[in-house]
Amino acid sequence: MHFTMNVPGLEEFNVMKTETIGSTYYIHVEKERKAHRCPACGEKTSRVHDYRIQKIQHLKMFERTSYLMYRKRRYACSCGKKFPEKARMVERYQRHTVEWNQALGLRTIQGKNFKDTADQFHTSPSTAMRRFDRLAAPMIQEGKELPEVIAIDEYKGDTDQGKYQVLIADGRTGEPLDILPDRTAATIKPYLREKGAKVEIVVMDRSPSFKSAVQQALGSPIIIADRFHFCRYMYWALDLVRRNVQKDFHEYDRKKCKRMKHVFHKSPDTLSEKQYWYLERYLNLSHELTDAYQL
Repeated sequence: MHFTMNVPGLEEFNVMKTETIGSTYYIHVEKERKAHRCPACGEKTSRVHDYRIQKIQHLKMFERTSYLMYRKRRYACSCGKKFPEKARMVERYQRHTVEWNQALGLRTIQGKNFKDTADQFHTSPSTAMRRFDRLAAPMIQEGKELPEVIAIDEYKGDTDQGKYQVLIADGRTGEPLDILPDRTAATIKPYLREKGAKVEIVVMDRSPSFKSAVQQALGSPIIIADRFHFCRYMYWALDLVRRNVQKDFHEYDRKKCKRMKHVFHKSPDTLSEKQYWYLERYLNLSHELTDAYQL
């Protein structure tokens, strides 16, 4: 190279050469040889024991994935200790530079999801999740004692303990209070026993496992079915009646009733004139369907 270029983040290295292979940019670097202090005896030594090439992923350059091919020295001390030279750019046992880790950590917070962020940094979603966990760990606060009214529900996530997690929320405000790593009774019961001394009312779905865990952990709290699941069970029951009675309809009415099933789930005040006409028509075709709809 006939010129000197200071690349941000690589000030401590000497750039020996660069090369582009496909869509990947390789930068061959090494540090100046100088005396290092032995971590065992504290004496300084500049005797080199051996070299090795360490491949380290760095931030993109010129819209290309870039790697540092670091020619790393290992020094030998007179006491017999052998140790690698120190480099601020990369931590020990890491395959990514410090700046790469910092950039990925910030992007996991601002990005849409882990997969999209991982694709941008040419890495795996699990690596992006580990960087996010490292940043989030100091911010996580242990859950406090639960209030008198809580809401429990499961949701589909993805942890090393299962695909479903449990969300504990304030039953009055809806504010999330805590997340349990899985939905098993072995996880829910100890948690509720420890922090649910004040709980009197639990809003939840009609899951038998949830109900059993809540009753065993909290004694006999008031269990309230949440509005969504309460309405859904009613709609399922009404749909069951509709499917049974429409079998006896004319072929045209059977198909049309199936397509217009949403009119049975809406309040009559919100129906359009056309929708209301269909509702009246199919209710008049079956007294059983009329009774179920009125209930």
